[in-house]
Amino acid sequence: MKILLTIISILLFSIMVYAQEESQFCGSVAPTEAWENAFQKLISADRAAQKGQTDFSKNYVVPVVFHVVHGGEPIGTFPNILQGQIHAQLTILNQDFSGNAYNSSNYPLNAFVNWAVNQNIPSTNLDQHGRIKIADFNIQFCLATTDPNGNYMPEPGIDRINYLSLSLPSPSSYSTQTTMKSYLDKVLKPKTIWDVTKYLNVWITDKNTALTYSGVSSGPPLSGLMDLPNNATDSTDGIWCFTKVIGSYSLFPGGSYLSPFTDGRILTHEAGHYVGLRHIWGETDCGNDFCTDTPPAAGSNSGTPTYPHGAGSCASPSNNPDGEMFMNFMDYSRGQSVYMFTTDQKTRAHTAMQNSPFRNQLGTHGLCSATTGLNDETFNSTISIYPNPSNSIIHIRNLQNDIYKIYISNLMGQVLIQTDKNAIDVSNLANGIYILTIKEGQNHHALRFIKESR
Repeated sequence: MKILLTIISILLFSIMVYAQEESQFCGSVAPTEAWENAFQKLISADRAAQKGQTDFSKNYVVPVVFHVVHGGEPIGTFPNILQGQIHAQLTILNQDFSGNAYNSSNYPLNAFVNWAVNQNIPSTNLDQHGRIKIADFNIQFCLATTDPNGNYMPEPGIDRINYLSLSLPSPSSYSTQTTMKSYLDKVLKPKTIWDVTKYLNVWITDKNTALTYSGVSSGPPLSGLMDLPNNATDSTDGIWCFTKVIGSYSLFPGGSYLSPFTDGRILTHEAGHYVGLRHIWGETDCGNDFCTDTPPAAGSNSGTPTYPHGAGSCASPSNNPDGEMFMNFMDYSRGQSVYMFTTDQKTRAHTAMQNSPFRNQLGTHGLCSATTGLNDETFNSTISIYPNPSNSIIHIRNLQNDIYKIYISNLMGQVLIQTDKNAIDVSNLANGIYILTIKEGQNHHALRFIKESR
């Protein structure tokens, strides 16, 4: 009998722990109605300026600094995690925002085709199969190479902070959303933040086990308007995440992770809030996320749903028969079930990047390495790469002379291939996004390409 009771106790404890793990997600707060009204006016103005096009093509590069907060532990000991875990997170973030998520091939061929027809979704929001298109945001993230004083960073994009040396309390001392947010906004952030017009600040810390979320982001402030109920300022703007949800176990198994959140998608979700996206359920049952190409949802989804899921959960408009877009990064699904943003979400993100005073200067200060080549003004419109994406050989079209050097770098600026040939074998590169830099004398041209599976 004692053995049976022990087994039951262990099972109940396991269920309780799993339930706690399932709840480890987002603490971000929805924008105010006044903010959303003003934001919708900006979206309308931007669409008019684009002559009705919703698929904005401008490229943005966002320099990121990860503030790794620890209590004096050596590098490689939680929460003072290794550089490789952060590099893995950056790879995931860039794959997700480029429409090239590692598991995007899971998108069913018939996904939301009925929804698109029934709601008369514009063709610009659809792919060749008539599905809601997985959007490439044309937003990339890079690890900052210089700090606010102009000093070169020995670990690009990583600012290691010993909270004891600053006489600060441990982040794990705070067990509620209210007390943790107060600690972040009134204590930790003001003492450690870098210029929010130049860097995306990401704080990663330990947390109290009673705290039921693992990520929170400020939204993009608008000039003259309150942003969120707890308004982001130049001393609080940015993202906080629990250290163990940063990175990707599959890319860097040597890190410290919280199961089942081992693939870096919590930061993708919070970065979505950072550029103006809302939860797909609109913060209430069948609410409005202000994106016409995301079907309504009765609430958040967790775990690993399969398509179709939640058909008929909302009546006006009806999401029958395709159901809810649980695979959207702005839901709470995880693992193989989440892999996409949409075109209307991209429109919101670009509106934020163009109009928010804390967003519209990002990427203009030369704070990244090779990835600064993603800015529009550095592209040479006559030079192109084909095929793109590629799984083997890429070719460069329209080089103007015979004297050039070509470098292929990852998004951390590490040069992986150097050549003087205009046909380059990239088959040995891992899947992901790369920068090809062409040096012709004093002229530099940078282009982005995607390496995909065979």
